[in-house]
Amino acid sequence: MSREKANIFSKFKIHTMAPTKTTTSLPPPAKNRLTRELQQLSTAPPPGVAAYPVDESNISIIAAEITGPEDSPFEGGLFRLTIQIPARYPFEPPRCRFVNASAKKLYHPNVDSAGRICLDTLKSPPAGCWSPAVSLPSLLLTIRTLLSSPNGDDPLDPDIALIFRRNPDQWRREAKRRLGIFDDKEKLNVNVLSDGDREKKENDEGSKRARIHDCKVNEISLAEKENFQPHRKPTKNGDANHPGETKENPAKKNKVC
Repeated sequence: MSREKANIFSKFKIHTMAPTKTTTSLPPPAKNRLTRELQQLSTAPPPGVAAYPVDESNISIIAAEITGPEDSPFEGGLFRLTIQIPARYPFEPPRCRFVNASAKKLYHPNVDSAGRICLDTLKSPPAGCWSPAVSLPSLLLTIRTLLSSPNGDDPLDPDIALIFRRNPDQWRREAKRRLGIFDDKEKLNVNVLSDGDREKKENDEGSKRARIHDCKVNEISLAEKENFQPHRKPTKNGDANHPGETKENPAKKNKVC
């Protein structure tokens, strides 16, 4: 595996939370097929796609990342999925879903708020067109293509589909706006920062604390300067400048309760 691809998967493992282990190990035919496909994803992945088993001892649970396709309203975004491989794979399609954080970013007629995906390739015949010839890499590439080419005639969200069919430009604007809002929020999460970004963030916070400390020191110095009174030798009956008046203790005069 190349260093660049290893970094992708290393980064990905930080992002992903392992789901509850409720599945049993795959039978040998499904496990052998899936092992070859995961090897293909690690050595020659399709453009904009990465995938890795959450637990090496149970490869039936896979985490994946898809980048937003170019020339689509999702360009520049990063979308994460969980994939569960059934025991009858490849004769039964995998169950795929976008994680909640990614589902919020997707203003898409074929993806609902729970991250479910409406795609013929994810359904067995006669409702869909899944075939044992479809591999995991090609499935992820199909899902990525769906982001740039929604199917408004078979929607999962009718309201978004209506806007997509009647006013595609309005749909693109809203999809870009939604991506910008939630993508920025996700990037602020310290758990998904790279080592370089995290170090930069810590340095910025350290510089900010130093500036605040300097400001407080300057404020204290200015206050001391304003309250400073030169020492004057008092007369017998009072202050040197105001004979007859009793000198007041500056400490008591400036005391704040």
